[in-house]
Amino acid sequence: MVDTMLFIVAVLLVVQRGAFWHPLTMYLIFHGYTVTWRAWQLVAGLPALYYGQPQREAITSDELIRAVIYSDLALVAFAAGCWWGYKVAESRSRRPVERRPINRTVILLVCLFCLPAGVTAFLSIQAGNFSDNFFTQTQYFAVMAMWPFGCLSLLIAAYGFRVILIIPLGLYLFVVGTQGYHRHMLLLPLIFLTCYFLQGRARRWPNAALVAAAVCLLLVFPRLKRIGQAYQAGDSQEALRQVTEAFVTRSSYEEAMSNEQFLDQMAGAITLVDEAEVVFKGRTYLAVLTLPVPRTMWRGKPGLADHLEVVSTPLRPFISEGRIITYAGEAYFNFRLWGVLLAPLLLAYFLTTWCMRATAGPMDRFGRYVYCVFVMSFLQLYRDGFASLVVFTVCHNLPMVFAWVLHSIPGFAPKVVDLPEEQVSGLPAGGPYGAHPAPRA
Repeated sequence: MVDTMLFIVAVLLVVQRGAFWHPLTMYLIFHGYTVTWRAWQLVAGLPALYYGQPQREAITSDELIRAVIYSDLALVAFAAGCWWGYKVAESRSRRPVERRPINRTVILLVCLFCLPAGVTAFLSIQAGNFSDNFFTQTQYFAVMAMWPFGCLSLLIAAYGFRVILIIPLGLYLFVVGTQGYHRHMLLLPLIFLTCYFLQGRARRWPNAALVAAAVCLLLVFPRLKRIGQAYQAGDSQEALRQVTEAFVTRSSYEEAMSNEQFLDQMAGAITLVDEAEVVFKGRTYLAVLTLPVPRTMWRGKPGLADHLEVVSTPLRPFISEGRIITYAGEAYFNFRLWGVLLAPLLLAYFLTTWCMRATAGPMDRFGRYVYCVFVMSFLQLYRDGFASLVVFTVCHNLPMVFAWVLHSIPGFAPKVVDLPEEQVSGLPAGGPYGAHPAPRA
């Protein structure tokens, strides 16, 4: 009940004072399906992780209660960090701000190189007709398949939602959605497009049509892998049946929820690290530094989940099963309860001040585009840990990185000064949870 009340209060605050693209909005989506909804499922009698499985140790009720309490503490700390960030950003809102406008020439140069390369890699991977060599064995080749969206998002930032961009974007998302794996490759671009669309039209929240589309996606999403696999196999009837059943049965949603017991996984992970008597002191975050090095060049490269290998046991083999411990569980691994309190507080402060700065002022600012790209990764960040903030943005969207570098070179995109009266907030007085941009000219 305490968790539900905290969640409802936070939702009311963010709806009244916030915006879709604010980090607290994404946090509440994460907390709602990870903690609140899962807690009610457990109260209703659904089994915990590993229940009834031979040679496994089921997650106990005491472990689950502790995980809920820690998650609620993290929610309160995150909300406090948002308020802190808002107050700091508000105190600076009356100062002129230097920003870089979007340079269309830079965007075109990046897309001229990245779009053909990305389309070639994407089509080659889809057809399976690429040669097996050192480069194709690295993640760089797989990442290139994501460049078409990176380029199209850059062009949308520079030129708006034009038909000539929407048509190829729709085709790309259709292919991605029916590939039968990596569902996030469809979900994350849709989050970015929603953020940019709303900001360009000076809206804080989606209208009824967008909400209806989101509900349809929510119903289909659990079956998306099966739909894609049937489509790839040429079985259009099976694909259509999967889509139809997503709207008329509860089995797909219940199955997805049973496979995404993140609260249970966090609860078990906390116990494992306590039993191992190890404190990582931030070492779990250091693996991000080695990400650019291909594993084909460094066989012993540290992995992003090496900390799970240290604590996993035969009764709870989290490392071999690829378990998710959430960012709060990761903070507990590093700094115990202090991490559960401080990691959300500092993260919320940083993201909120960034949000307030990036989404104020004229629409054609490159910083706004960069922030919207990072918004895509917030759900993955809260679910998978801090490395996701880099993996799902910088690593998966190198066209943005190239444009970012070129915009930073002196003379390529000179800064302009946005005066305080140009930094429209549009929020109700005293609203701590977002910023409202000036409409696109």
